[in-house]
Amino acid sequence: MSSDASPQPYPGDPNQPPPGAYGPPPGAYQPPPGAYQPQQPQPYVEQGVPQQPPGAYVPPGAYAPVPVQGGNPRGRGPKVAVAAILSVVLLAAVGAVVLFKFVLNQGPDPAESFPATATMYVELNLDPSFDQTPKLLEHLQKFEDLEEYDDTNELIDGFIDESGIEGVDADEDINSWLGRRHGLATWEHDDQTFAVLSLASTDAEAAEDGMAQIRTAAGTTEEQFAYTVEDDHVLVVIGETGAADALAAAETEASDQPLAESDQYSEARAWLDEDQLLVHWVDMEAVGDLAEMTYGTESEAVKDLYSGHLIYGFSAFDQGFQLTYRMFGDADHLWTGTDGLVESTGDLPASDIAVSAYVPENIDEVTKTWLGFFEDFYGVDAAASEPVEAPLTAEEYAEYLELDAQFWADTLAPEDEARYAELESRFWAAGTEDDPYVEESYGPDFGEVESTVNDLTGLLAGATLSGGGNFSNDDDIDPDSLHFAAHLAEERAQELQELITTWSEGEPLPEGIEVDGSELSYAGPATAEGTLAEDDRFSDFAANTPGKCSVVAWVDLGRAAEEYPDDFAGLEPLSAFAWAHGAEDGDGTGVMRLYLKD
Repeated sequence: MSSDASPQPYPGDPNQPPPGAYGPPPGAYQPPPGAYQPQQPQPYVEQGVPQQPPGAYVPPGAYAPVPVQGGNPRGRGPKVAVAAILSVVLLAAVGAVVLFKFVLNQGPDPAESFPATATMYVELNLDPSFDQTPKLLEHLQKFEDLEEYDDTNELIDGFIDESGIEGVDADEDINSWLGRRHGLATWEHDDQTFAVLSLASTDAEAAEDGMAQIRTAAGTTEEQFAYTVEDDHVLVVIGETGAADALAAAETEASDQPLAESDQYSEARAWLDEDQLLVHWVDMEAVGDLAEMTYGTESEAVKDLYSGHLIYGFSAFDQGFQLTYRMFGDADHLWTGTDGLVESTGDLPASDIAVSAYVPENIDEVTKTWLGFFEDFYGVDAAASEPVEAPLTAEEYAEYLELDAQFWADTLAPEDEARYAELESRFWAAGTEDDPYVEESYGPDFGEVESTVNDLTGLLAGATLSGGGNFSNDDDIDPDSLHFAAHLAEERAQELQELITTWSEGEPLPEGIEVDGSELSYAGPATAEGTLAEDDRFSDFAANTPGKCSVVAWVDLGRAAEEYPDDFAGLEPLSAFAWAHGAEDGDGTGVMRLYLKD
């Protein structure tokens, strides 16, 4: 460093940096920190400029800020100081990323360990990022039963203690090797469904001992509970039988075609934000196949209603928890959304509960699909049906009512529990001799249901519906706080009122209903003041919803806890729940948020 108090002007081009200001050329050898380094020519630096600490390591190619000569020296020092600070921050950030990726993030991607033919996959990651984990712990500590958990180790300890696993020492057999990133999948092999687990491991030897102890304590054999221990994870296969063969087959398939590289899963996971505490992916075609095994030919209705695959992720944000999902359908999502539904919901009265919905113009297609699904499950021929169990006699029914009253009053004697369970099972399966139950269609003929639905959808196609009210300890919802509105696509509000009157079966509609062309509305005398948009929680939620929404729902859980304290015992930190569902590129998508109190 020069000590000349009156430096000479730099003789080179004033618009270019001095030679050597940017360090050695790319690829030049750089000795490691602490090694002997020969003296290098030092660029001129003005007095007063903060200098690099002696011995500090400068990465290859790192930028070394050097002031340009000339002009007023005052003010240049702070700029160089800021640049130096930013360089240190950048190096620290890079080091933090390296530390997290290779040291703290305990466990490989579990999806790499599962076969691509897995039908359902769940991943739990307790340390997804420096951002998520602190928020998770901070939020959990707001709950009385969870406030003792200061880190993810304690979370796992608590889970193991609560599980009541006998014959297993939590610290020695599990915590000594268990990492933080785990996966669970269902997989079909040899016409049998197996559960496959991938558990992150930090100590293979401890994992081997721990898994052996767990299997012994569970009282299972290798044919029911098979596992293999790798350097960084343990793969487990559980089934009724054949688990060992299934484990070998799962390993072979996963090595060639892992789930992580399958087209459907990789597409879905790429859409979901990286930092998730929980990821759940489902092959909806497999759900249809399962329905076929359960319901036979009726499963075709399930397959028509659901297709493609679904993913959702659970994460933490500053004020609570968030669940984001998307349905990657083989066909366009039928329930399309519309612009402005979230904004119009924000204009509703600031009620404890509020809901808005857009009825798509193709509602007839939607209801046709739903009605087809419903019809396949709407009762059977009553003439061909008989009770599956003996109905209760008059004496047994009287005995059942007496025991049932004792059960709900928490006074049922232990010696009467078996008798109560028997009578209850028979009552709900077969009824009484005076009023036996058979498998039959309840309610109106299906043709009447279909006609009524079609009348309603014909009026509501393209409409926006909304409503809400306030919680009340005397009633579920305070009737005087109710409000609702239907904004129709055509001026048919009067027809809608007449249809509602028909459904009411002579009961008078509340006074105050207004009909004006395409709008039917009602507002009770105690409708909430202000709007939802004035609530910071709702405004924050609105900024994170799909562009086009079909449903928006809001529940003030803080108010619910005030009105129903017994039902919310232990859940006092809950503040609000919000949900918005819409469409993106033909797929159904949405977000749910659970807000916590500060």
